[in-house]
Amino acid sequence: MNLISFIRENVRWLAAGMLLTFISSFGQTYFISIFANEIQAEFGLSHGQWGSIYFLGTITSGFLMIWAGGTADHFRLRTLAILVILTLSVLCLAMSAVASWWMLVFIIFGLRFTGQGMTSHIAVVAMARWYVQARGKALSVTGVGYSIGEALLPFLFVGFLLNGSWRNLWVIAATIAGLSIPTLMWLLKEERVPS
Repeated sequence: MNLISFIRENVRWLAAGMLLTFISSFGQTYFISIFANEIQAEFGLSHGQWGSIYFLGTITSGFLMIWAGGTADHFRLRTLAILVILTLSVLCLAMSAVASWWMLVFIIFGLRFTGQGMTSHIAVVAMARWYVQARGKALSVTGVGYSIGEALLPFLFVGFLLNGSWRNLWVIAATIAGLSIPTLMWLLKEERVPS
């Protein structure tokens, strides 16, 4: 089966995977780093202090992924994805309202865990579970969501940042993540059963 036919026949599940990888952007370094200067200025953090906060949040989320990644083997991916994206959306709102530097450790941890970690992980597990012979194709199509996020979001949000508050932009991020949930629910009304 050629790629076009494969996409046409599997568009619902591939689109769900792409949506998950796109939404992972809100926990990726390339997105969070857009706001580094504003966060450092607001809380009086040096580069080293901000780097330490980011490191602590990231390394902790990485260790938690060792345990939490296995949840994708025990729950319906649709349910798990919705819970993770809902949590990611709440964390984006928390970033928009963060009042103290020490809260950043927990928020960065949450963004990295739900965005960069679990959302990406669920997309990969879904493709591995739903496809056998065409697993490579499915993973490569799903990975386009990363590229779209990486190409589009920094461009848009840096532009918005020139004319707006960094906190308001995190509200926009939370809204985008939240609005993806009904779309994901519709796409995954039925999980694919490998033939």
